[in-house]
Amino acid sequence: MSDAPAVPAHEGHCRLEPFEGGVVFRITRPAKLNAITRPILLALDGCLRDMAAAGQRLLVITGEGEKAFCAGTDLAETQAMPPDARLDKSAMARELLVRLSRSPVVSVAAINGLAYGGGLELAMACTLRVAAAHVRVSLPEIKLGLLPAYAGTQFLPALVGPSRALDLMLTGRPVPADEALAMGLVNRVVPAAESVLDQAIALGREVTRFSPDAIAGIRRCVAAAGPEVTDAGLAVEDAVVRAVFLTENAREGVAAFLEKRPAVFR
Repeated sequence: MSDAPAVPAHEGHCRLEPFEGGVVFRITRPAKLNAITRPILLALDGCLRDMAAAGQRLLVITGEGEKAFCAGTDLAETQAMPPDARLDKSAMARELLVRLSRSPVVSVAAINGLAYGGGLELAMACTLRVAAAHVRVSLPEIKLGLLPAYAGTQFLPALVGPSRALDLMLTGRPVPADEALAMGLVNRVVPAAESVLDQAIALGREVTRFSPDAIAGIRRCVAAAGPEVTDAGLAVEDAVVRAVFLTENAREGVAAFLEKRPAVFR
């Protein structure tokens, strides 16, 4: 990371840390296992909007300390709310995480510690996930007589398939990093001696050096894909291929290859 000064997002809850090429959104409540509060949701919403307006392409999300990425929603905050406000918080978080998952900003979750409940849902909403070797992840809402409320019932089957998703959500069991990697829940596991944040930033930079048109197109095609190849999915691919083929970035990529020079994507 660069030495750029951190920007307060909400004192005591989270902060923004600019680096060359992007921003780290860090939840700063280690004493509360970085549990999600309404101010954190509002700050993430503002961060996404500001990045889109500024044309920034890379967002890395992490938690303070090594114990927790995010333990989920702050139940103390939620219990202090009237029932309607609790449901409003869930709806707000769900809409925000779906928007994060569909944002043109490439997001990488640097999972530095446990990711439970809404914390795992936050990670699943990101484009990619990098986990420290000691990490465990879980959707334990079943143990409280509840179910994942931040779009987790949709994110998890899309990542690992319905059978594994049911196993994890109906048991609430914690999953170690190596198993999460094997099932496709995380993309990479970082050895203990290495920094998960540095690896997440490196992965994000590796992706965002390519054409934003091609990145968006690939993400759209993957979102349309199912467990089987369908005519509907192929139609999406055809439409996206045609649109991306006509972009300035596609012309630049091909020209750079033929001219044996690095491409400059815009």
